[in-house]
Amino acid sequence: MTTIIDSGFLRKNWSVPALEKVFSDEGRIQSWLDVEAALARVQGRLGVIPADAAREIDAHCRVDRIDLNLFKDTLAKTGHMIMPVLKCVQAACPGKLGEFVHYGATTQDIMDTGEILQMRQASRYILKEALRLEKAILEKAKKFQYTVMAGRTHGQQGLPITMGFKFATWAAELRRDIERIKAFPDRVFVLMLFGAVGSKAGYGSKAAETVEGVGKELGLKVLPICWATSRDVLAEYLSTLGILAGTIGRIANEVIACSTSEVGELREPMSSTTVGSSTMPHKRNPAACETIVAQCRIVQSYACLGMQTQISEHERDPRMWRIDLVDIPNASMLAARAVTSAADVVEGLEVDQKNIERNLNLLGGLLLSEAVMLVLGQKIGKNTAHHLLHELALDQSDDRTFVERLHDCKQVTDALTHEEIDAIFDYSKYLGQAPADVDAVIAYCARLAQTDPDPERF
Repeated sequence: MTTIIDSGFLRKNWSVPALEKVFSDEGRIQSWLDVEAALARVQGRLGVIPADAAREIDAHCRVDRIDLNLFKDTLAKTGHMIMPVLKCVQAACPGKLGEFVHYGATTQDIMDTGEILQMRQASRYILKEALRLEKAILEKAKKFQYTVMAGRTHGQQGLPITMGFKFATWAAELRRDIERIKAFPDRVFVLMLFGAVGSKAGYGSKAAETVEGVGKELGLKVLPICWATSRDVLAEYLSTLGILAGTIGRIANEVIACSTSEVGELREPMSSTTVGSSTMPHKRNPAACETIVAQCRIVQSYACLGMQTQISEHERDPRMWRIDLVDIPNASMLAARAVTSAADVVEGLEVDQKNIERNLNLLGGLLLSEAVMLVLGQKIGKNTAHHLLHELALDQSDDRTFVERLHDCKQVTDALTHEEIDAIFDYSKYLGQAPADVDAVIAYCARLAQTDPDPERF
């Protein structure tokens, strides 16, 4: 236990059991064995290797049927990651039948394809949790579709929006991430089975049938040419996780921003036994969201690392896929934990409508300065109105509200009656398309969801 991800004490908040199993030593070895087994089955059917050898290899390509002590010893002696697999399978098969394992294949064929299988399992979990998060957000968007709140730009109050509108922006962005993940079967879930330099020479005269057959066995797409040093496949996976992390991180960061003592509009769920501070008993810190933001930033750093592997040499460059032994598992587990935690947060998210209303009136009407400017601008010109209202807004010489300043300003009352001024100050009438956009996002997500795969079969 050397990292927070596999810490016996801290892993609960930094990884998920399902992916720990996928990326464990046993999970990684099993992914390699799955590729070797598929290759043997296909070559047995094609007559490339004896049928009885194919049957025995297939039967013994199970992590619980090989000698892991032998694996560990062979790895220590050879310093090679796939040779121990071959030795273990060979030792498990009767007679000489194990000699035909890995026939024509090269190490990167097995390691890359095994990693793709792990990525597909990780993607199933991440997609399932992303859909759960989307559902929770859309429910909140609909529930608070007409809950008027202050919209903010540059960290300052700008114009009124609705809380449902804010949630809907999260849902729309997340749906785009889901669509990116849904594209994985075409460009990410692909087979690596091209032999030593990518020419498939080791697979002999039945190379094409072998590659196609293994692709079907594993449910992976076969690309027209080797991608051993074309690492865009893995870079796309990591980049997509990085973009997803950006979305999840933004959601968590927004909850943090809206849960400050001065704002207090949102609060992440918190159990009665959770402690916010070791010294300040009153603290209700957004610890879950803070952890999510940290995890998402780390995932994004792995996305950058993944793109660095695209710059490679010749027909094989192990410097690249040795990096993938680090970035793929860690990014996958952290992204999985982040999306799961985000779904938990949004499902239990508390909305404080009392504070929302308080904050709406915090500026004494300045939240509708644009609305006043546009009405007044019809009478005295938009730019002239902007200049005048800017001066009134910045005047701090007394305690009058913005509405009171408008009533006391002759240039304003020469153009607008007091009744016309007061009529502007109804936040619910200056929401633009915010409520309608909530419905549009719900419809958008529902339309795209019609092509959502079953995550378990993704």
